[in-house]
Amino acid sequence: MIITKLLGLTSTLTKSKKAKIAILLLEVGILAYALKTNNDEKSKNKQLEK
Repeated sequence: MIITKLLGLTSTLTKSKKAKIAILLLEVGILAYALKTNNDEKSKNKQLEK
């Protein structure tokens, strides 16, 4: 994922743990949103099949 590559780049450019943690939290948030959206679409498709 692009965020993971960005994290590697950030770790080489800075030693700030706060910046690394912020990027990781952003990545987790994006993944959680994608999972929720995917589950919502699956439930809609199941309702349409009935």
